[in-house]
Amino acid sequence: MFEIRAEGSGRVPRLDPHLLLDRNTFLTRFGSSDPNNRVLRRLHALASADDTGNGNGIEWLEDIVQWLFERGEAPGRLEGEREIDTRTRLLLTAAEEIPPFAERLRGVMLKALMGSSATMLFTDTGVPSNFGFWGEVVERFSENLLPAYPVGREVSRLLGRLIDSPERAEWLLSMPESVRTRLSTMLGLDTETVKRALDPGLREAAVLLASRIAMQGISDDLRKRMPSVAVASSPFLLLPEHVKGLLKGELPLAPLLATITACRACLRDVTASLDETGISIDLVFRLELINALLTRLLHLVTILCGLEEARELAQVQLERELIRGTVADKTLTALLQSSTRLLARRVVERAGSSGEHYVTKTRTEQQAMLDAAAGGGAITAVMVFTKFFIGFAHPPPFFDALFVGLNYAWGFVAMQLLHFALATKQPAMTAATLAGAIEAQRDEEKPELAPLVDLVSRASRTQFTALLGNVFVVMPFAIVIGLIYQSVMGQHVLSSEYAEKIVRVHHPIFSVTIFSAIMTGVWLWAASLLAGAAENYFVLRELPGAIATNRTLRRVFGASRANRLSRFLTEQASGFGGNVGFGMLLGFMPMLIGLLGIPLEVRHVTFVTGQLAYAAVELGPAVFGRTDFLLALLSIPLVGLINFGVSFTFAIVVALRARGLGVRSQVSLARAVMRRFVASPLEFFLAPPEEPVVKEAASRLAA
Repeated sequence: MFEIRAEGSGRVPRLDPHLLLDRNTFLTRFGSSDPNNRVLRRLHALASADDTGNGNGIEWLEDIVQWLFERGEAPGRLEGEREIDTRTRLLLTAAEEIPPFAERLRGVMLKALMGSSATMLFTDTGVPSNFGFWGEVVERFSENLLPAYPVGREVSRLLGRLIDSPERAEWLLSMPESVRTRLSTMLGLDTETVKRALDPGLREAAVLLASRIAMQGISDDLRKRMPSVAVASSPFLLLPEHVKGLLKGELPLAPLLATITACRACLRDVTASLDETGISIDLVFRLELINALLTRLLHLVTILCGLEEARELAQVQLERELIRGTVADKTLTALLQSSTRLLARRVVERAGSSGEHYVTKTRTEQQAMLDAAAGGGAITAVMVFTKFFIGFAHPPPFFDALFVGLNYAWGFVAMQLLHFALATKQPAMTAATLAGAIEAQRDEEKPELAPLVDLVSRASRTQFTALLGNVFVVMPFAIVIGLIYQSVMGQHVLSSEYAEKIVRVHHPIFSVTIFSAIMTGVWLWAASLLAGAAENYFVLRELPGAIATNRTLRRVFGASRANRLSRFLTEQASGFGGNVGFGMLLGFMPMLIGLLGIPLEVRHVTFVTGQLAYAAVELGPAVFGRTDFLLALLSIPLVGLINFGVSFTFAIVVALRARGLGVRSQVSLARAVMRRFVASPLEFFLAPPEEPVVKEAASRLAA
């Protein structure tokens, strides 16, 4: 009845396996400290089940894996041991001491593997199965919404049933090697029979993957971005032939590896050309897909025909990809992250292509920014003036939003064409520049923070200068416009009631000013993305060439003027997209948010200043002695700070993530900036004086 077995450092009695299936004996043997434990009772019910499921035992296997992650605390937990590790140890011990239980586990697993196909496991698990982004989105959404597919003859579906959450995937991947070996032995996964059963799937998968890569590699949108590679000599078309030759024993592995390397080189060339050719989410998805297919093909052919050491490494890597991919295939998040990162980076970089223009280094440049901001302030005063009359007309909500958006849009476009500046629009541009500087030092063990801190200080004083130029010009211009209107029309721009309302709604505390300023900051950031997207679309659709070669334009304006128009629109596409987009956001978003009952309005620092200036004209000089008006004036720097902070925060986070940089890793930069600010706060507001040599060189250049 008893056997003595060494276990750890002691010796424990081992009962007859048939007696262990008795409930009381089972509970006493494995739960001596807590024989009534609910978790242990559930394990006994699974181990002693007469029927292992509906015919094939798959449901029984699912129940056992589910038991590992159910709530409750199993008996015999060691100090510092995780609950999942305790249950894994308990399951393995029970299977090793109860051969009928182990045989049933092994039999169900082998039956599922022997009668199934592993081809889809190696071709589709962890790799998108659709050739288009939106098709993959629909597929994953459907899989999450509808019941899971029946297992049938697909090993991939069996794996998907057993490993259906990140928690289960990480449990397998973090399992100690000794425990993994015991589990493989118990399930019979380390036998030659299983390896022979999987071998046809490996071979079929290699052929299928090579064919898919060839089809995607010569698609039109990739082929036109590889003009130096002829279709006949494309490495993508060589892949299927090399794979078939390798599997037949007619070719060694080396030529196939060289072809895979050549395919990756072509993809790098395509990626490098995206600045000139434009980018779309479907193209990014295809690039990611081909890279993933090449990696999977490399693993398969190495396992089939590689050297022993390389084969073992490829097996480990493939195993990790399959386990993680089983879960990732069901999530939209993983798809969006992989397919939109490159797109986000290109859009952010295009939005920040003029970022250096918004980072002043010298006082001459800072003065130029001040002059540009002054022009922006003057145009803003006119925009605020015309907006009042749109409100006085009381058009329907949609047309009110449309007219307000167009009013903002013309002003922003005018600033663009006149090279004026609007405060708080620059943070999204400078964020991309800062992210690029951070990425340049990513691989350095001890990155030099001083240049990055210098960039932050220059960006800070640039924003401060733009803010001063806008605010201190929009106010006197608004007052002058109001006085001129009064002298010509014989009445003020605003009525007394409307002026009082403006003072009231701009109270920094007892109004929605703070929340509206936050939302305006979000729209500022969104406008920068629209700017990048507009330029990208312009290039992607090959509009510069289309405009330059358009027969109608060339006939009307002449060839040289059509070419100049093409260059002009190419240079200004980003600005037009961002400025018109920002204007429409300011026009329509308050209306759309108002439909939800949320009374948020536009709160941009320059518009707040202009509105208060027009209100002051109506209420007279005495208003500057009123507490409520002084508090409303206090909202000007508050709104400016919020606009800048929100826009810059969103922009820098997106820029860092688009480049694969973690925000947490930039804490050291933030600390260095704070130390510099405490030591030298003035440089964050005023550029250093220019050196005489620099001035002399600049004067010679000007001459």
